Amino acid sequence: MALDLPLRSPKERRLFVLGVVFSSITWLVLVVTIVGLLYGVAIGLFVAIAQALFLAHVRGNGLRVSERQLPELHARVRAASARLGLPRTPEVYVLQAGGALNAFAVRFFSRRFVILLSDVVDACHDPRQLDFIVGHELAHHAAGHLAWNVFLLPYRLVPLLGVAYSRACEYTCDRAGASVAGDTEQAKRGLMILAAGGRIAAGASVEAFAEQARDAGGFWMAVYELGASHPYVCKRVAALQEWVAPGSAPEPRRNAFAYPLAPFLAIGGGGAGAAPMMAVAVIGMLAAIAIPNFVKYQQRAREAAAAQAAQQVERVEVQPEDEPAPQPAPEPAQERRVAP
Repeated sequence: MALDLPLRSPKERRLFVLGVVFSSITWLVLVVTIVGLLYGVAIGLFVAIAQALFLAHVRGNGLRVSERQLPELHARVRAASARLGLPRTPEVYVLQAGGALNAFAVRFFSRRFVILLSDVVDACHDPRQLDFIVGHELAHHAAGHLAWNVFLLPYRLVPLLGVAYSRACEYTCDRAGASVAGDTEQAKRGLMILAAGGRIAAGASVEAFAEQARDAGGFWMAVYELGASHPYVCKRVAALQEWVAPGSAPEPRRNAFAYPLAPFLAIGGGGAGAAPMMAVAVIGMLAAIAIPNFVKYQQRAREAAAAQAAQQVERVEVQPEDEPAPQPAPEPAQERRVAP
């Protein structure tokens, strides 16, 4: 991991250690049990195929950034990669996605990619805002987040903990992106673009947006965030402010009742952390239907077997005793005639 330690969120380090321990035990169990190992290989193959098809779509429909294609953006990507300590610059593509404001990092075996959606590039009125977004995605590679994805998969499926680690990684990459931008104020505005778009974010108040994070500790906001892979954008802006000026924007405490209920209620919110609970819910519903029917089937099978056995016993009891063998009928008497 090339990323400097001061840029890492303190929560990420603790949650990463916990994830390594949990995933190590889980993978060991899967290796010992042949069936579990086969399931793991099948899931890994499915994920690899899906990722390969997605990258084929990106590489065929997006613009690959290079010295000849968008050279200014290419220079910024190279400078950001060097600043974050990456040994080589990942492949960067700009892709149109129907107005979506986003960017993401992808790793396919040893190949590293960054995909920038075209609208988020257009929305960055200040080059430092774009530097922040590029630096954030490159930081996922520099911090090793994607390199550990497969190994930490069992941990990421654990309710509350898996998504908590994902949110901590986002805070880390926000710090790295701000470091690349060299201007925390423009880094915050880069985040605000994701919230409201470039034109509105340019004239919005960063301070007022960061103050919205104070409401994030309420019950329903806490429930939603505890099931999401990304923190609220207003909390990310406040976290950058707290990073550069400790004590200026402390993280609000969440409602305590949100923790035990979030794995269930967050399903309605559609957060990424709700996926494992959705799977459990579906399996539970299928089991609720299948198990009673299976029990009924077993009961009917036992009743049918008992009825068949009873019929056999009855047949034996009513069977008549052996009858004497029939005697041959007597031959008819021959008429004797007396000779005259």
